[in-house]
Amino acid sequence: MLSLETIHCYLEEASVFGVKEFYLTGGEPLLHPQITDIVKEILRYGPATILSNGTLITEEFAREFSQIFHASRHMLDFRISLEDYREAENDQIRGKGSFQKAVRGIRALQRAGFRPIITVGDWKKYGMFHNGEIEKGLQSVLCSPDIPSVRLKKLPLVLLGRCSELIRPYNDNERVTGRCFEDFSPDNLQCATSRMVTSKGVYVCPLLINDSRAWMGSNLKESTKPYVMESPACYTCRTSGLTCQNDNPPSYGTDISSKSKLTENSIKDPVRESVNTFYAAAIRPQEELCCPISYNPSDVSHIPRDVLNISYGCGSPVTLANITPGESVLDLGSGGGIDCFIAAKRVGENGYIIGVDMTNEMLINAHASRRTVAKNLGFDNVRFIKGFLEEVPLTDGCVDLVTSNCVINLSSHKEKVFQEIFRVLKSGGRFVISDIVSEKEIPLSIKQNRRLWGECIAGAVTETQFVDMAKSVGFYGLEIVNRYLYKEVEGYTFYSITVRGFKYRKSDECRYMGQYAIYKGPLRSVSDDDGHTYPFGVPVEVCTDTAWKLSNPPYQGMFLLSDTKAEDTKKSCGPGCC
Repeated sequence: MLSLETIHCYLEEASVFGVKEFYLTGGEPLLHPQITDIVKEILRYGPATILSNGTLITEEFAREFSQIFHASRHMLDFRISLEDYREAENDQIRGKGSFQKAVRGIRALQRAGFRPIITVGDWKKYGMFHNGEIEKGLQSVLCSPDIPSVRLKKLPLVLLGRCSELIRPYNDNERVTGRCFEDFSPDNLQCATSRMVTSKGVYVCPLLINDSRAWMGSNLKESTKPYVMESPACYTCRTSGLTCQNDNPPSYGTDISSKSKLTENSIKDPVRESVNTFYAAAIRPQEELCCPISYNPSDVSHIPRDVLNISYGCGSPVTLANITPGESVLDLGSGGGIDCFIAAKRVGENGYIIGVDMTNEMLINAHASRRTVAKNLGFDNVRFIKGFLEEVPLTDGCVDLVTSNCVINLSSHKEKVFQEIFRVLKSGGRFVISDIVSEKEIPLSIKQNRRLWGECIAGAVTETQFVDMAKSVGFYGLEIVNRYLYKEVEGYTFYSITVRGFKYRKSDECRYMGQYAIYKGPLRSVSDDDGHTYPFGVPVEVCTDTAWKLSNPPYQGMFLLSDTKAEDTKKSCGPGCC
């Protein structure tokens, strides 16, 4: 069986690749004597699904898994295999007594708060067992007033092993050929985005665990090479769309999005490639990149010296972000991890930090340092994943705060970066970004200098352009919270700025309901991002969305807001309101 130590090594490597989901299968995973410890470990890295025949799931097991799930920030799911909703037909395939044991296991999971997926093989195609009423039959067996419907996943049958005996083996013409991909991309196949890790190494997929040709190497890095689809089982995958992945998986908050793949297929970007090469070398301290900011010793006392030596940036956005315990933070271009580790201390054990970087060397170094930081803090709340600023591998609306330290100017698609920041932030969330801007438009001679791209100079835009990009994607309440002279290059002046902005999505129920806002001063009047003007001391009627904005950062404390609302809605809030 896989040892816990081996599983941990695979998980560490998987996190570098940006793996988004984990599935446990066997045989029967619950036979493993350390299964609960394994699940705890996996849930530190991402959502997990246990593929089981259900026969070993007891009330005690179900309660223990429920406790593990509720202590984690990631989803834990179960998939239970049945062949039919009728006991005799099921047991003909699964073995005598397996149906009753599986049903007891399913009910135990349901009582523990889970809604397991029921997996069934599609025997109907071969005229066996299924009479077209499998879903209705399972509903009658497994549903209750508390569980009104069954989550069902139908799997095409693979004509190997027992199925080849009960039905037939593959015909000679049931093989993958070049013609299979004339109008079909291999990226649609499960093996384009997943691998099967075992005690004997990595296989291309769980169906081929006994096929020596499907062995891909001893680690995930080796397994990203192409696989020749020689097995007839590959024919079923290609023609049926077979996938082990859960159908319509829920959004897991900080779970990695479907954009992230084991093998990179992102757009080729010469600037990105140049910067990646530059910072791969920067794993060794580079004097010209050293951050001019001195960190407070109390902020970095838990961080290894090696991390401080490769701290490259132009500010300290994390220390200016007013982080509170329990918050979720994403740091873009996390590098060696210093800002992530500072934030980890501030959010505490109940918060979590995600660092995203594209450079393998930086990610490996950050992962190694994370263990020391966790030991020093007494808790482990930081994860590093591989990704790009323009393609952040997270789900929508999953974090409270986004930070970055001198990395947006390294992108040649800055507008896309701001769009991604807006996407992953929760409504009411904020970004705090330190970056380099130029006093005026820089010439082509600087923009084409590869070394100056890496040094955060060639990609700089003006301060006005930088702020306007943030406004254009929908951020409001923007402010410059810090600014100082950075350096001069070829007669052009560059500044370090730290910018803060907030996200708010207009609600569907925004109404004018008799609420008023009074600006408290000291200016004669102010105007907000939506064009509302508030003279000093004068009540101004506001809609419910605007009232929310004015009572929360960054406007909090600047206005007196009436809490009286009319019982009947006065009028709807139009598109030009907020």
